[in-house]
Amino acid sequence: MSHIVRKKIFVKGVVQGVGFRPHVYKLAAERCLAGWVKNDAAGVTIEAEGPGGAVEAFIKEISSRRPEASRIDSVSVAPSRPLGAKDFLITRSGGKAAVSAIIPADLALCADCRREMADPRDRRYLYPFTNCTNCGPRFTIVKRVPYDRPFTTMAPFKMCQACRAEYENPLDRRFHAQPNACPACGPVLRFEENGRTLDAAPRVPLALAAGRLADGRIGAIQSLGGFHLACGAMELKTVARLRAIKARPHKPFAVMFPNLAAAARYCVISPAEAAALAAGAAPVVMVKKRPGSALEPAAPGLASAGIMLPYTPLHAALFAELARAGYPGPLIMTSGNFRDEPIARSVEEVRGRLGRLADFIVYHDREIHNRADDSVGFVAGGAFRLARRARGLVPGAVKLAASLPRGVLACGADLKNSFCLTRGREAFLSQHIGDLSENGNRLFYLETLGNMKKLLKAVAGIIAFDLHPDQAASSIGRALKGRKVAVQHHAAHILSVAAEHHLDGAFIGLAFDGTGYGTDGKIWGSEFLVFEGNSWRRAARLKYFPLPGGDAGARELWRPAIALLRSAFGLGWQKTCVKLFAGIPAAKVATVGRMLETGVNCPETSSMGRLFDAFSFIAGVRAEATYEAQGPMEMESLFNGKGPAAGYEFCVEPAGTELLIDPAPAVRAAVKDRLAGRGPGFISGRFHKGVCAMAVNTAARLARETGITKVCLSGGVFQNRVVLELVSAGLERRGLKVFSNIQVPANDGGVALGQAWYAIKGYRPE
Repeated sequence: MSHIVRKKIFVKGVVQGVGFRPHVYKLAAERCLAGWVKNDAAGVTIEAEGPGGAVEAFIKEISSRRPEASRIDSVSVAPSRPLGAKDFLITRSGGKAAVSAIIPADLALCADCRREMADPRDRRYLYPFTNCTNCGPRFTIVKRVPYDRPFTTMAPFKMCQACRAEYENPLDRRFHAQPNACPACGPVLRFEENGRTLDAAPRVPLALAAGRLADGRIGAIQSLGGFHLACGAMELKTVARLRAIKARPHKPFAVMFPNLAAAARYCVISPAEAAALAAGAAPVVMVKKRPGSALEPAAPGLASAGIMLPYTPLHAALFAELARAGYPGPLIMTSGNFRDEPIARSVEEVRGRLGRLADFIVYHDREIHNRADDSVGFVAGGAFRLARRARGLVPGAVKLAASLPRGVLACGADLKNSFCLTRGREAFLSQHIGDLSENGNRLFYLETLGNMKKLLKAVAGIIAFDLHPDQAASSIGRALKGRKVAVQHHAAHILSVAAEHHLDGAFIGLAFDGTGYGTDGKIWGSEFLVFEGNSWRRAARLKYFPLPGGDAGARELWRPAIALLRSAFGLGWQKTCVKLFAGIPAAKVATVGRMLETGVNCPETSSMGRLFDAFSFIAGVRAEATYEAQGPMEMESLFNGKGPAAGYEFCVEPAGTELLIDPAPAVRAAVKDRLAGRGPGFISGRFHKGVCAMAVNTAARLARETGITKVCLSGGVFQNRVVLELVSAGLERRGLKVFSNIQVPANDGGVALGQAWYAIKGYRPE
């Protein structure tokens, strides 16, 4: 028989709020071990005593049989003196360990809780705050670590005897489930309409809401990280009214279906997309609409729509009431805000900001401490990728391959902002904050930064920010104490890939993006960068072209088109291309022509995003955009891969130390196709194939010249599935190893990770 030993075991990772201690308790019971387990500021600490072989097997099983929602980053073991203990206990949280615990992200309603809610005999039947250690609110309700109920917004709710018994039973799945509650003791739902609040039996508010939604009304409904604006997705007049009031005429709305089978009637859903929809993070997933789908009002002009499944018990109960009312949905579930504002998190904010949007309000008294919008993603290249990283994923850490003694605060970009705090070898990105040109979002940024610093106990001695001198995020960073590091925007994009894939040594980066301030003071956006050691240089780029009106070119897509047409056809461009401008006032076209002649308000750019905008106009897709990248997204939707085999050609020639990529041949060919009556789909096919071939050929040329075999792809244009997949496949056929963003968005939502990695590794331009 093995001699008796006692070991102290330290477990770090996502091990609080996910049923980890009862998991350890059960493992210890199986091995007849004594000792204890507790949460502390660093994670979970265990002392296990028993026969040596049993203790060693127990330590291995801590990782091999971990709870599904947990993540173990490290298990360290130290010897201890046997005490002759007989029992294994779950003890109170505490200890003086340095704070390094990771609060789990919010988890979607689990199957067990969903079954209880569907059972009329269960005390939690349709209770909209049902949860256990495998699901429910986490980050959105926590104020500080350790993750215990007194440190969450559930503190005001005293558990009833039945809930307390579950909470204290190590063998119950609600053991130490901090948000544990039931109708007798938990949060209360309320319904408000015309300024009158109804306090009633638990099911009444949602029954009333279901009736109003079935009647074509718009409701503000409180979710995990804030309020949704909800209405029937098939109610054309209601959706149109929501669009008119929200000033969002075309931008897609997310749609919530009651279940996967219902969604599959309207969308083509792959196994990977189904898995993403059913995951604990429960993101909005962009999937292909079926031909003739009734989802057109939710996502007009696009081949795909963003859909999600009910991820809270409130959503599940609402759909049950909708079915009872004979209206199964689906529902529009869009963020409770006006354009570019933070999502509303309290009923007071809804009343003050969204009063004219919502016909009724459904809210409750469990406070949202950390507001968080829905995460959004898509499947491409065999992986689920993020377009927005927020609820369900934050504050999950990106593991780094290196660290600095001092933490880094990376301030992010001004659009799609999120910031990044590092703690050792962990990088924590904030939830999506949005456009910092909006004052409300700047306040949200500062609020979230304060909350994250407090939650993580993170101290930033280094502040990294965008090179642009006028960005709001950079201004915030410059005002903070610490060593300052300015980072070029597209270098940060590429380094976000390097950071999450632990790339070392040399690699080539393709940064295809909208705009970013370059080291030469111009607007970059189509950059081939070479990273070697801790230095980087630009090796190739799109030939600069003027952007008349600057940012106006992202809204009026004919503006960058004129600049490219003028470059491709010369001063007589109008004679050749006049038919393209049939719907544009002649005076406007003439004004832009004069701007180009004089150079007034015409900054030079190498933006791939603006090139896509211009070609969406040339193709006849649209002349003006009502939301970012509308033209390119609609042009991507027209691509079917069955069109012309040959893409448009780009001219690539050396110019000093760089390769210059001239789009003029592609512009001339696209105009020829348009004037010959070729449709937008045909031109889209040739354009996408041409851009991707140019990208592959240029990167392969640089790889031959440098001997580098690793290529990173990032930037907003790589949110285009066609571009990402064609470029990746083309580079792999050339024998190159391709890396792209998965844990963070390829758009500006991932830039902060790259900024942090730039500071940690000490990169500098060559």
